[in-house]
Amino acid sequence: MSVKVFIKRKCPKDQEKELFQCIRSIRSIVPRQSGYISGEYLRSLENANEIVTISTWFSHEDWLAWFNSDQRKEIQGKIDSIPGVLSEHTVYRYIKTR
Repeated sequence: MSVKVFIKRKCPKDQEKELFQCIRSIRSIVPRQSGYISGEYLRSLENANEIVTISTWFSHEDWLAWFNSDQRKEIQGKIDSIPGVLSEHTVYRYIKTR
């Protein structure tokens, strides 16, 4: 069953350029990952320092394979080293409401 992953990042305005360089690196690699379906990047209208990535994966296992990959960890390490940038992620699964 497919999953959606929400990654919320808070970033000071003066650190955006560096963060976006890292996000572009991810965007160039992630489409080639097994199980990746799509992704989008959004900025909050209420808090300009908040950027959300929403990605869709065929399965939780596919997401975990990417999450645990050396490529992702390397880029996330760069993101984590940017002063003032905080990242958190949550994985969601579709539910039936009937």
